[in-house]
Amino acid sequence: MFRWIEERDSREQENQHQNDMSETPEDFHSPGATEELGQPGDVARRIEEMPAADGASVLNNLSNERAADVAEYLDPETASRILAQMDPNEAASVISGMEPPEASMVLQAMDPDDRVDVMEHVTGKLHDELLGEMDAVEAAEVRNLEQYPPDTAGGIMTTEVTALYEHLTVENAITTLRRLNEEVEQMFYVYVIDSRRHLVGVLSMRDLILARPDSRLRQIMIPNVRSVPATLDQEEVARLVRRYGYLAVPVVDERGRLLGLITLDDVVDVIQEEATEDVQKMFGAGAEERLNSPWQYSFRKRIWWLEVNLATAFLAAWVISWFDDVIAALPVLAAYESIVSGMGGNAGAQALAVAIRGIALGESGASLIWKVLYREAIVGLVAGLTVGVTTWLCAICGIFGFSQYGGHPVLVGFVIFLALTFNHVNACTTGAMLPFIMKKCGFDPAQSATIFATTFTDCGGFFATLWLAKVILHLH
Repeated sequence: MFRWIEERDSREQENQHQNDMSETPEDFHSPGATEELGQPGDVARRIEEMPAADGASVLNNLSNERAADVAEYLDPETASRILAQMDPNEAASVISGMEPPEASMVLQAMDPDDRVDVMEHVTGKLHDELLGEMDAVEAAEVRNLEQYPPDTAGGIMTTEVTALYEHLTVENAITTLRRLNEEVEQMFYVYVIDSRRHLVGVLSMRDLILARPDSRLRQIMIPNVRSVPATLDQEEVARLVRRYGYLAVPVVDERGRLLGLITLDDVVDVIQEEATEDVQKMFGAGAEERLNSPWQYSFRKRIWWLEVNLATAFLAAWVISWFDDVIAALPVLAAYESIVSGMGGNAGAQALAVAIRGIALGESGASLIWKVLYREAIVGLVAGLTVGVTTWLCAICGIFGFSQYGGHPVLVGFVIFLALTFNHVNACTTGAMLPFIMKKCGFDPAQSATIFATTFTDCGGFFATLWLAKVILHLH
């Protein structure tokens, strides 16, 4: 069910930036501080004057049971603003600890998109119970928004959008907007729709004010509004808003009917969420994993990639086993091969980070990939030569000692110099290519990329060091 802003009940908004604050969230963070605050009602009274973000910080430092008790003492409007500032999973834990009637009142007071984000993390039975406690309009709105995956435009949009019909006169439109201004906290854009709710234009406030009172909105609107389909991935939405500098972007269905609005603060949340997910995925952690996630959840998300990592570690060990006679002849190579593989791993991680960022920003054209490979090969070569020369000099100075090899540190240093040069080129090119390959195969470019990059740099580093030593130093 689509709900227009002009049909919404008026809600008073409290000022969240009070300058006469006597307490800050830090006052609640000292050991034992929350236990000394008294009853939940006392805590509620002390945080209800705080900005919502600070109140959320206080609740985050309470146990879920105590936070739920405090939330029940807050009025629904205040509690809804505080919970909207929390991680949806944390907010859902607080909601789950509250009595269903009170919890549903808090949820009803939240913006539609925030409400659905929280409800997504509520268990099935309680989810249905909370919907049953809500007004029919809010409950239908939740069900409507829940049909969209959470990582799509429809999943992050709000249905609170200001839209006027194209047949309205300028005089009627201005009267309506004046009334809405008293009810709506922010009015980003005013869109124009036809009788079937198709998005047909957007209004310029300047044109609206200067137009003749009897003019129709269809005559003064700006047509061809840029919108996004409800099924578009949220990363694409964020990229669009960032590129064109929009404060908000409308969301439409497959028929072009206006469904809702994605605001700038929603996009900021998406960017932060995607960035943290990419970092966690790079190292094989679950994208949804948090510091307070249950250990069972963390174990399930991590163990499979750890098993994959174990397999790649065996692969690197297998490469070393080919040259056990070389290591036996010159044990100091065991020390140097760790340097070669380690430096390659660092160089690969740098290239990997740049590639993932480029893909996230939409820089992934076919022609660009070859330019990236060429650039990374040059960077790897120059970096490898530089690091290799430094290591060669250290080898000449006998940093590890060469008494077991007849005192020829120059040749050993030369071997490590060549191995470092090769492995830096190997690391930079593979680190840059892996995200593009994973994307081409339909996987998340960041998904455990470091695990595979480490495999290439370890195997390449071990092989280059030991093979070159065998050939140049004639070790058998």
